[in-house]
Amino acid sequence: MKLNYVSAGLITVGLTLLSACTPQPTPTDQGALDLVAEVNLQSLPNRDWQLSDGTLQLSFCRNRINDALLAEAEDLNRWRLIQEPSALPERRMEGLQQLADIYSEHGVLLWQQWGTVSSQSYRLAAPADAAEPSLVEALARLGRDERICFSALDSSDGG
Repeated sequence: MKLNYVSAGLITVGLTLLSACTPQPTPTDQGALDLVAEVNLQSLPNRDWQLSDGTLQLSFCRNRINDALLAEAEDLNRWRLIQEPSALPERRMEGLQQLADIYSEHGVLLWQQWGTVSSQSYRLAAPADAAEPSLVEALARLGRDERICFSALDSSDGG
């Protein structure tokens, strides 16, 4: 009987130590999330925001994130015309949080053009009075991000 208590105690201590070693998800910066959500609900370019001429194609390593960003160009355009966050699917918030984390960590503001179950197409957004965002620089930053399994300059025109 005493051995069972000792074993249970060792297992509990071991699990506690293992959970301490597991990286905890970092909370999304609320300001970054607000900005990403606001920009992605606007039809761009406009007087406040510019877009890069080219696009980036990205695929997240987690299918759940790709699913959260699943949207045809027509859906995105409709959501942007309505400009009402409550019109978005619930799962989309997780995708926007991921884009906000990328913005916080890399300074790359992504504006989604379309998304499939495996990848998405983005243009880079920047304030209208800023220099045009560099796709090559953004690709170099995002290509090292462990959450992104595929990144490329996209030469296609749609989705």
